[in-house]
Amino acid sequence: MRHPYILCLATLFSAAALPIVSAQAPHAPEPPDPSAGLLPAQSIPLTDLGAFRPTAANWRVAGGATVDRGRNLALQAEPGTGVLVNSPTDAAKGHLLTTMQHGDLDVSLDVMLPKGSNSGVYLMGRYEVQLFDSWGVASPTFADIGGIYQRWDEKRGAGNEGYEGTPPRLNASRAPGLWQHLDIVFRAPKFDGKRKIANARFTQVVLNGVVVQENVEVTGPTRAAPFQDEQPTGPLMIQGDHGPVAVRNIRYKSYTGAATLSDLRFRAYTGEQMDSAWIDTHTPVREGAATGISTEPAQATNKFAVAYDGSLTVPTTGRYRFIVNLDWVGAEPAMQGPAVAGARLSLDGKTVLSHTGTARRAMADVDLTAGKHVFALRFYKNRQYGAERDLSLWIEGPGVRRQALHDETLLASAGNPVSPIVLQPQMEPVLLRSFEWHRHSKRTTVMSVADPTGVHYSYDLAQGAPIFVWRGPFLETTQMWDGRGEDQIARPVGSTVDLAGAPTVAVLGDANAAWPDSLPDEREFTRLGFQLDKAGRPTIRSRVRDITVEDALRPDSSGPSLHRELRLHAPASASANGLYVLLAQGRNIARQGDGSYAVDDKSYLVTLPSGAAQPVLREQNGRAELLVPVRFDRGEATVDYSIVW
Repeated sequence: MRHPYILCLATLFSAAALPIVSAQAPHAPEPPDPSAGLLPAQSIPLTDLGAFRPTAANWRVAGGATVDRGRNLALQAEPGTGVLVNSPTDAAKGHLLTTMQHGDLDVSLDVMLPKGSNSGVYLMGRYEVQLFDSWGVASPTFADIGGIYQRWDEKRGAGNEGYEGTPPRLNASRAPGLWQHLDIVFRAPKFDGKRKIANARFTQVVLNGVVVQENVEVTGPTRAAPFQDEQPTGPLMIQGDHGPVAVRNIRYKSYTGAATLSDLRFRAYTGEQMDSAWIDTHTPVREGAATGISTEPAQATNKFAVAYDGSLTVPTTGRYRFIVNLDWVGAEPAMQGPAVAGARLSLDGKTVLSHTGTARRAMADVDLTAGKHVFALRFYKNRQYGAERDLSLWIEGPGVRRQALHDETLLASAGNPVSPIVLQPQMEPVLLRSFEWHRHSKRTTVMSVADPTGVHYSYDLAQGAPIFVWRGPFLETTQMWDGRGEDQIARPVGSTVDLAGAPTVAVLGDANAAWPDSLPDEREFTRLGFQLDKAGRPTIRSRVRDITVEDALRPDSSGPSLHRELRLHAPASASANGLYVLLAQGRNIARQGDGSYAVDDKSYLVTLPSGAAQPVLREQNGRAELLVPVRFDRGEATVDYSIVW
């Protein structure tokens, strides 16, 4: 007999230190934004094809693209600018190559593929990240989206021509017709004269928020590359001879050098009520040469100050961004401000950044000429905040990727890394209660449901609404199960779609009334728990006024999507006037040619069964909403639809 459980049985899961996610710091208020503080990337203008080499007629600039999900290779361009559309024919199927030449490169772009299509992004015109309609593929290969395509050599003999292809770690693809996002961190091959001394390397490839490649070396051009030699630089290329594809939002940073510190010396101090000026008027307790910046010379966790002096060399004239982070600045007011912590960075005798201790991070931009500059850094800690004592100093600038000027090996956190705890269902559905961050708000009544099919969701029980749906691994629970687990934060892992999370069922005073953001009043909304079916999947029950709602979310039998069925029961005494179900809410919602609805700029689709009542699509308070008025028949009503991504 099957016995479904709300998690606490470890035997239902595999828990491992998977490299696809990274653990958050203990007690972090919210997952940090990895791009916070970065200088903006350059954009390739898509008002015309002027940023590209002359190409064939298969490429055009459009305002958007749409697909027919029922037909192979059916991609249609829409009027306007901002989107590249490739529609290859036998007569015209050229590749699209930038006039820009690059070596080391960080590049991001959005792509849309119709059903059955095939394309690729070639770094330097030589090394391919595959683009393919891989929706629903259970075991992806190098030929699926996010794969590093194989190399090819006919001299290896029949059946052995292909080699070195690397499949993505998991299938993070979206359905045909949806925009998909790629982030690629690429390092070009390196040469000493004409002799290659380092292979090309994909440091990281992220597809739809999921790391699918990491530190993959490529010994030479991949198959079908237009250039078969290797060079220090080359163009970015979108493959044009295989299948239709749409591309937009191409942004990049190209790197040509690094900043360096030299002649570095330190002075360490102890004292009371220190600040940056205090440092230069007192005698250090120790001093000497330094190989890098850290708090190590202080040999203390509290009441210390350190001064560093030396030279900073930058390779290119331009604007540079510096970021100083003091991790001993706390979240509480008592652990903030210049009485607690501070730092000052000076270049050529001029203060360029003052950290006043009001937040952990401070940053400043400064114009520098290429060459050597006098460098001075002062920082201090006056008050204990746990054992935190790490300082980090970052620089980014023209041709210089964001790099650490501090010694990362001496960070206290570097000596005690936390291996992320990632859970994956094995044989049956599993339910896990936790807190989850959703759109900068901590949801404290979340139940996440893992399904062995790999289709999962998180549900806010207090609002009767799903907040995330995703495929792939289940949850990262490091903040729940590492140490004391005080934060109780879980995080979805995989190709995640962020849903609005507003109440699903509500009563509106009239057709133009605003949809509620929450239902905190128990007279409006009451939780009634859940019931498990024979397979162990929950049906979540609630009551909206006097209407009982049974909410069942199940993996869709037609593909890797989620089917949702709401059954509503109204007693004879209940009033159902103005009762609606919210199918979707977003920045924009557009009806597609096949009757589905694309939400949030084609991030996901809402599909309704054949013969279902047409929903109401409306604009309200700057957002689009898709509603279905509830119609009861002898006290019973059913609303069902699918979420496709």
